[in-house]
Amino acid sequence: MENYRLEKTYRISADIFREGFKAYQKKYVYPKNYVFAGIFLALTANFIYGAVKAPDNYFAYLLIVTCIALAVREWFNPRKMRRVFLDTIQEMGDMEYRLRIGENFAEFSTIEHEKVENFVDEEYDNTDKAENILPTRINCGENMKIAEHDKFFLLIDGKSMFYIIPKENFSSAETEIIRSLNSEK
Repeated sequence: MENYRLEKTYRISADIFREGFKAYQKKYVYPKNYVFAGIFLALTANFIYGAVKAPDNYFAYLLIVTCIALAVREWFNPRKMRRVFLDTIQEMGDMEYRLRIGENFAEFSTIEHEKVENFVDEEYDNTDKAENILPTRINCGENMKIAEHDKFFLLIDGKSMFYIIPKENFSSAETEIIRSLNSEK
């Protein structure tokens, strides 16, 4: 049994989740997309210049359309991904999460209140095996970053995973414990 400085269950509203996901994208997704969109637009300008110089070069027109399409895709994909992700979260319903903070780590888990039935292949019956989903543990260090916003904390594990912790569910002493994770690197 470990000693936790903080153990709390919480829920995330759709608005907080939307803001948190957008904050994560602004920090890690948009900069790369803006660079690629800029490259594609610069190539578009280059191909437009080539098409003006040689109007009979139909390959330049094809490249212009391709580069514009790729630039639009770089702009559109993160927004579509956010919309689809938020729709999925809303369809899942009101989820409850558990946060545990120890001396140099944070642990996140989802609390299941009812058993969910899944499709089971007839050839493989796993009903006698209990599958326990272990909580995700993030150790304080180089990969862990905490971004504090007005309504939530965004705890980032590298560039691959992020967790949203709404401030509305935590007291001021508990938010200080969350803030202290930044200083424990």
